[in-house]
Amino acid sequence: MSSVAFSAGGTAMAQQAVPLRGAVDENVLQTQRNAPPAPVRRAPVVAAAPAPSPANAGGIPSDPYEPVSPGALPNDDAGAPSTATGTANDTSLSSGPVNNSRTLNPRPTAAPGTVPLPADRTTAATQRTRPLPRALRNGQTPATPTTGSIADDTDGNPRVQRESRDSVSEPAIERRTVRPDPDPFAPFGIRAGTVTLRPSISQGLRATTNADGSSTGKSAILSETRLRLRATTDWARHSAFLDFDGLYDKTLSGQEYSAPNVGLRGGFKLDLGDRTTVTGEGGYRYRQEDASAPTAVVGASNRPGVQELDGTLGIRHEFGRFFGQVKGKVDRTTYGQAQFPDGTTLSQKDRNNTFASIALRGGFEMSPAIKPFAEVEIGKLIYDETEDSNGFRRSGMRTALRGGIEADFGEKLSGELALGYLRQSIDDERLSNVDGLSVDGAIKWSPQRGTDVNFGLLTRVEGGTTPNDSGSIFYEGRLGVKRQIRSNLSVNAELSASLRDNKDGSGLDKGFGAEVGATYWFNRFLGLDVSARHRVTRSEVDTRQTSESSVYMGLTLQR
Repeated sequence: MSSVAFSAGGTAMAQQAVPLRGAVDENVLQTQRNAPPAPVRRAPVVAAAPAPSPANAGGIPSDPYEPVSPGALPNDDAGAPSTATGTANDTSLSSGPVNNSRTLNPRPTAAPGTVPLPADRTTAATQRTRPLPRALRNGQTPATPTTGSIADDTDGNPRVQRESRDSVSEPAIERRTVRPDPDPFAPFGIRAGTVTLRPSISQGLRATTNADGSSTGKSAILSETRLRLRATTDWARHSAFLDFDGLYDKTLSGQEYSAPNVGLRGGFKLDLGDRTTVTGEGGYRYRQEDASAPTAVVGASNRPGVQELDGTLGIRHEFGRFFGQVKGKVDRTTYGQAQFPDGTTLSQKDRNNTFASIALRGGFEMSPAIKPFAEVEIGKLIYDETEDSNGFRRSGMRTALRGGIEADFGEKLSGELALGYLRQSIDDERLSNVDGLSVDGAIKWSPQRGTDVNFGLLTRVEGGTTPNDSGSIFYEGRLGVKRQIRSNLSVNAELSASLRDNKDGSGLDKGFGAEVGATYWFNRFLGLDVSARHRVTRSEVDTRQTSESSVYMGLTLQR
């Protein structure tokens, strides 16, 4: 059956009905055809649902238009009163269907998917409508019949409620996340392009039991001034740094003492490709000669100044799991005059020397963090004067053979440690060669966040100044620990030990030291420093034995 038409009051209903849509159930049509006529009743006007249009009153209604996108049409105005009047069997034509929902077609009065009975049949008031089965696609199962009001049918096209949409808060266009500063008391620094300069100055008082650190030193109260400058770069590939550290002590009361100590060091690192690196460092230091050193002038009223100038340049290249490194080094040392209480002076130009060496290192990558290596060093020690004041020629060749390991575990652990043999030959046959064990290294370890451990080892050759004295080998080790208790409070401790192997037959000189301190920052710019230390040197020679204890308190200003 392709089409069906009903007539009421002599008018063909098919002429007024909209085109048919969908399949029609046969039992519904059979019931409508066999039902006896019934007297016309006036159907009550229902305000909640719009009245059907005359065109659809006697025919099969079509589904109303529903847009695919939610919110394409305005929402229903549930509060507007209905304007539909008349009877359910009124077949007179009107100017248009009543549409309170403001959609293109009025909503049906029956549940979705049902076919209402014609209004001019007796069964319209007594017989209930039955749901129209829908065609199922492959893989679909029959849906449960929908019950409820017309407004609940939002399966096909969910209706956007204006109240729900307006009640949802919109996120901000720009949202700023404030994160806590991990180091709120760190200095800001002074920014100049890609270079950051961090200066600081400290001023305090130190009370000591041995002002000049000699075997005959006395107690004093010193004014201690310290200036530090550090400059670093934030280049994308290469890096460079520059450090300055200046310390000046001056007696306020007690034994007269005045001592400057200045250090300047800079360096750079250039990455020439993925596997080639060029590094360089240079430094200058001015200090006073150690009063307990074997080379100290006995009876002098001052501690002569020592100037040290050094520079290194190296290149390193990796070949797969292997690597090779070449490094050149130059050291220059000069000594000042010694003064005596009677006003006379003693020149020490015969001690001025220059040392130049080249070191070859090769190793392999056991793992990305561990790299064993072997190193050989060959150098020459040259004194400015061929013979010293006693007529000895002290220049000579220096050789060293070392083996060690490089470690790089990131911020957790990094550094290197080397162990080997060192030999300093002397041109004068009357003097014996200086040789011994060589131990060098520098390791940084952070066992946990806020704790830093520094460990360093040093070996150096010291020349002699007295007749028949070849010199000595000096060893030194330091262990420092720094702990961040709070963001503005840190404590530190350091242990040091030294050993000097004298080749003049005077035995061994042993030194020990310990220091503890704390720093409290009031803000990013001002802090309070306190510290206490004790140092002692033991030797078979009385003039080399020293002991000193001191405490310090001062303020630090940083930027």
